[in-house]
Amino acid sequence: MEILKIDLSRLRNEEHHNFHNEVNELIVRFTVDALKIQRYYPAFEAALADESAALDLVQKSMFTGPIADADHERDTITLGMEDMVDAALRHFNEDVREAARKLKIVFDGFDGITTKPYDQQTAATDKLTELLETKYAAEVALVGLTAWVPELKAKNQAVVALVGERYTDESGKPPFKMKAARKQLEAAYRNVAKLIDALAFVDGPEAYEAFISELNQRIEKYNNRLSQRDGRNKKDNDLEEE
Repeated sequence: MEILKIDLSRLRNEEHHNFHNEVNELIVRFTVDALKIQRYYPAFEAALADESAALDLVQKSMFTGPIADADHERDTITLGMEDMVDAALRHFNEDVREAARKLKIVFDGFDGITTKPYDQQTAATDKLTELLETKYAAEVALVGLTAWVPELKAKNQAVVALVGERYTDESGKPPFKMKAARKQLEAAYRNVAKLIDALAFVDGPEAYEAFISELNQRIEKYNNRLSQRDGRNKKDNDLEEE
């Protein structure tokens, strides 16, 4: 039995940190001495602490102040448009109802858009507004959303501009610290994983079977999450191409 592979670079910051926290909790439970990883565990533990500090800086930098306010305004416009579509489904005019039905399908394709991380919500909003301005422009007009679309685009770009400013000024350093912290932690994790695989080969799998089995369960959980995300992204792209 070997430790499963996982593309750690594809995990979001919070997922990345949570995964390594789960690994650390597993190591603590099985103990460093029993696992014989005294050589590499201190570096892993230190890297995990560094990432925790970097993540805290990112969250303080990105989820407060003007960016959070701009994101809230963007959410308000998006949710308002969804409410308009829902109301139009009960419109007395059959043409308006049919237009609303088509737009409902579009918005359902972007379900949960306001709960996505900033960068993903920005990309999804770009796709949504493009669809509304082109393929579904006639339906947008019938439902009465023509003035809403450029407003949503403006709110979206406001978030983009503020995030860009945050990255370029002094307070923009945390995201870059986070990138370095991630790389450091990934390297430390790989050293621990390689050592455990080697020890399991040399000492026999029995001594490590339980640990590896539980670690693999956690890896499978995150790999499944990445696969599900790929599926959602494909659905968004298919909707855009229709």
